[in-house]
Amino acid sequence: MSILIRTIGNRQYAYAISRSRGQTVQTYLGPMARADVAARVAALKQEGSIPFEFHRYFWDTDPAAINLHRHAAYVITRILEMGSLRAVWWLQVQYPTSTILHFLASSKALSARSRRFWSAWFEVSHAS
Repeated sequence: MSILIRTIGNRQYAYAISRSRGQTVQTYLGPMARADVAARVAALKQEGSIPFEFHRYFWDTDPAAINLHRHAAYVITRILEMGSLRAVWWLQVQYPTSTILHFLASSKALSARSRRFWSAWFEVSHAS
């Protein structure tokens, strides 16, 4: 999902843009002058990105440029390899456990030590 701010005259209006069944769908959120609309836009912008407190795990790239859906393998592997417990909790909110377990079992970038630890954590034996 992305946010579009249109300026008409000297006023700004917010739209949420998403894809549904191959089509682009725009949802009108309201004028940016309203505090509730501005707060919702800020929350939606933060929702699809990596929180600032976890930027340190992505030192080799711009965390704002990471798409959580498109770069799922990179994000999951990096958090499992170097992340804190709080980062793993955030990861579990972003991705289904089955997706995390898939990358736990298949990622070549994950060290054997991390793979053993997270296999025990998630109580799976096939990821060792």
